[in-house]
Amino acid sequence: MQISRKIEIDYGHTLPNHYSFCNQLHGHRGVIVATVEGPVVAETGDSREGMVMDFKFLKDIMVERIHNKLDHGFAVWKDDHEDLEFILKRNTRVLVTDEPPTAEFLAKWAFGQIKNHLPEAVTLTNLRWYETPNNWADFNG
Repeated sequence: MQISRKIEIDYGHTLPNHYSFCNQLHGHRGVIVATVEGPVVAETGDSREGMVMDFKFLKDIMVERIHNKLDHGFAVWKDDHEDLEFILKRNTRVLVTDEPPTAEFLAKWAFGQIKNHLPEAVTLTNLRWYETPNNWADFNG
């Protein structure tokens, strides 16, 4: 069985090598959807009975590991020295990335933030990062 949970964040980034407007400092309303898979708990009387895991617990992990690190923050590539210096002076919530902070990279990063914090027998199968309502990246490890 699979279940999914969505959170939303506001974040900024820049893609300095991009040929178009994405090379500007700009922001997005990011929507992040984590899909997990596991057995449905069948133990009578268990508060998780009938669930893979409680949606609230999945939300708590996503908020702690993604929202609290990037919401109203800025993702900046470590090799983008000019913007990195500016952002570090200006912002307190900064995600310094090893690669340009594309939707693809952020989906991979978010997957890594969640995968080892799930209950036993529950596996993260997909992380979808919406950069805009019409554009997203899926990472499934």
